[in-house]
Amino acid sequence: MKSFLKALANMFSKYDPEDIFLNTPLQQYKGRIEINKVVKLENCRVHYSPDYLFQTPDEVLNILKDQSLLWMDNQNSLLGFTDQKRTLLIPLNKISRIEIQNVLKGRGPAEACLWVYLYEKSFVMLSISPEIYYYDQYAEEINKKTGFAVTFSPEFYNA
Repeated sequence: MKSFLKALANMFSKYDPEDIFLNTPLQQYKGRIEINKVVKLENCRVHYSPDYLFQTPDEVLNILKDQSLLWMDNQNSLLGFTDQKRTLLIPLNKISRIEIQNVLKGRGPAEACLWVYLYEKSFVMLSISPEIYYYDQYAEEINKKTGFAVTFSPEFYNA
């Protein structure tokens, strides 16, 4: 009985970023996108960020093909992370590094997170995967294509 009540409570108390997306209109990027380098990731959802979130530009939709993309636009100095509905656009001159964090299963679920750290001592979460170590397979390719160091933060248990 306790496990049923716990499952029921978790069902209604979990944070769902889709709720934010439904109630927040997306900005439209006004410039023309010139994609120079692409890292294709399988089904990853773009995480919410009020400062960097945009509607996916048509130039990106034309090459997306049901995958998520991490891409660079050298002409406009942008790093983009895109899924079918939305795109995070971050100016390259603000980025210090990209980080992968794996969270081990504890009381909470196991997950993997992909972050961009900014020079101004802040960060932007790009995506969360329910599969631990998911982004590890892309670390070397992300480093080669973007030129940014990809670091791994220490693992910890989701308590």
